[in-house]
Amino acid sequence: MKTRLLIIIGVVLMIDGFSSFFYSTFMMFPPTEPPMMRSIEGMDYVLFMYKHVFLFSGIIGIFVTIAGIIFWRKRK
Repeated sequence: MKTRLLIIIGVVLMIDGFSSFFYSTFMMFPPTEPPMMRSIEGMDYVLFMYKHVFLFSGIIGIFVTIAGIIFWRKRK
């Protein structure tokens, strides 16, 4: 049960971290516009200012998922 929880938490962290990171990288600055920052409001501001935090969350999610898979394999 704990190994499944580790795997689920890791996957959720990866999805949350990397989706926020990719959104702030590709959607906020489309390649067709000049490379200047447009006005940022609300959630876009949070995603832009804390992009490194979301990326770190995704990286931690990878390690948590790997730990869960290792523990799950050892139980078998």
